Amino acid sequence: MKVRELVTILQALPNQDAIVVIGEGDDDERWLIVSGVVERRVRRINSDIAGPGQEPAIEIV
Repeated sequence: MKVRELVTILQALPNQDAIVVIGEGDDDERWLIVSGVVERRVRRINSDIAGPGQEPAIEIV
């Protein structure tokens, strides 16, 4: 997903005051609260995983 796509989806949500969370991954009932974003450089390993690289990315933290 590109930043533009994420922003468009988020702008369309009716509750703009909702807390932003990301699934923890190992536990279906645990989420990480988003506190900001950080620019990174990554390379895709597969469709779900990335590692250090040269492609511009935004990490949601």
